Amino acid sequence: MGLNLTYNPLLPLVQLILMENYSATPITAELASSLMPIRPDDSFKGTFGKALVVAGSRKYTGAAGLAIQAALRSGAGLVYAAIPESIHAPLAASIAEAIWLLLPEKDGAITAEKPPELVSEQKADLYPAEGKDSVLVGPGLGQSDGTQAFLLALLEHLREHAPDLPIVVDADALNILSQQPDWHNLLPNRTVLTPHEMEFSRLTGLPLSEIHSNRHELAVTYAREWQQTLIFKGPNTLVVSPDGDCRILPFANSVLAHGGSGDVLAGLIVGLLAQGLSPFNAATLAVCLHARAAELALVEVGHAAATLPSDIIRHIGKAMRSL
Repeated sequence: MGLNLTYNPLLPLVQLILMENYSATPITAELASSLMPIRPDDSFKGTFGKALVVAGSRKYTGAAGLAIQAALRSGAGLVYAAIPESIHAPLAASIAEAIWLLLPEKDGAITAEKPPELVSEQKADLYPAEGKDSVLVGPGLGQSDGTQAFLLALLEHLREHAPDLPIVVDADALNILSQQPDWHNLLPNRTVLTPHEMEFSRLTGLPLSEIHSNRHELAVTYAREWQQTLIFKGPNTLVVSPDGDCRILPFANSVLAHGGSGDVLAGLIVGLLAQGLSPFNAATLAVCLHARAAELALVEVGHAAATLPSDIIRHIGKAMRSL
């Protein structure tokens, strides 16, 4: 079965306009297939990396669950989930394969009221990135003062101890960062940022009207300025490298217009990073698999309005097979 993404009928015109000043490579089945990690038959779980998902709060338990399940479906060998203790029971009851790391919390959200002065062993417990091959932080975290302090301390810890560890910064983590002066200087070296238009507006301070009319130009400009891989989510999602190389997804469908779709994408990215893909290629393959799995889920469910992010997760394997 070949890849059969639902193409936006306006895409040829979009590409023509983009090519006047900028180049954008379409994310095709052939490109995505070339990026798929190889899975030798004599491999073991350590072959495919260890992904860490830092996510969730009592209010947004489901966001953590979706991201963790997508990371597991990505092919990562081991997925560690760092979550508030109060949401452990429901998540562990429904996700058998994750390894659970319980973090301090206040009012149902991960917290560090102040960046603590800890000994090495305590830091390893609070910021459990040692020995991991990739990190995702953000889905469902909330934005309390304690969670903000935790995120900033985690990023500082990674910059100091693992500056080249790939990290995906998503959802609430983006919104917390947008409140910090010169926030992009707080990131480790190999970060994937995943904003939609509203989050991009918060990160840049630009109005939505300007962003909507100049998506490609702005995505390339800011990916270069921030020196990070950028996934600018939306119809015809853009994936941009720190050097300004741009890839465009020829897919626009309301099937992804459900809360939680972005959590699934973030989980896919961190799992592919754990398997050794570069940030740019992991982001590219993840958005393609995400779109293809959404299309397959839509066929099964029957209508975009009723196709949920949990349906998309169940079709990730079929999306991989289609490549």
